[in-house]
Amino acid sequence: MGNEMLKPFFESVPAVFFQMFGLEVKNAKPAVVHGNESHNWEVSGLLGITGSNQGIIALRFARNTVDELLKASGVESSDEQDRLAMASSLVAETANIIAGNAIAAFSDKDLDIAPPVVVKGVNHEISWPKIAPVLAAVYSSAYGTFELAVCFDTKS
Repeated sequence: MGNEMLKPFFESVPAVFFQMFGLEVKNAKPAVVHGNESHNWEVSGLLGITGSNQGIIALRFARNTVDELLKASGVESSDEQDRLAMASSLVAETANIIAGNAIAAFSDKDLDIAPPVVVKGVNHEISWPKIAPVLAAVYSSAYGTFELAVCFDTKS
């Protein structure tokens, strides 16, 4: 299988962003990352994939990109606390939809996704499992850049 098996993750992103936000996105070719690189991402939606294969995906944004996506979604908030909660929910749900769309392409596998979690903080670090290389692609849009990183064991 190998890296070819990861295509559904990266290919699901443009459709999800167009459906959710009416936003066209373009991506660079996925490349291996080691996890300890310095970055400008401030918010990450993480979720695990379990079953016959395991993995983790991370959908990573700068805070201003999340704010623009929240505006584009049409969701309104009553105060700053509500806005921050809605922004976290948006990141989590977007990661969830991307993963759900991607694993649907693996009908021959018994896969499930765990509920997403959101991690915040400038240059936060993700301790990736050592089950497979981490591939990441940076996407560009009118609202800013973001990254999808995938660590997925393709050995079964």
